[in-house]
Amino acid sequence: MTRIFMDNLALFLPMTLAGALLVSEVHCGSRLLRNSVRAVGAIVGMLMALLVVELLPVLI
Repeated sequence: MTRIFMDNLALFLPMTLAGALLVSEVHCGSRLLRNSVRAVGAIVGMLMALLVVELLPVLI
């Protein structure tokens, strides 16, 4: 079972923004596709933040 503490949740917003900005450089033909790619990037960034938050105590 995962344990997420409130002080570690501050990492989620920057990682989500970083994921969205990273994939926003992908050239897309339509606005819908561009927004979809940004949303997927934000979700991937959030999942990476969750992975870091959960694995950091294991590494220490």
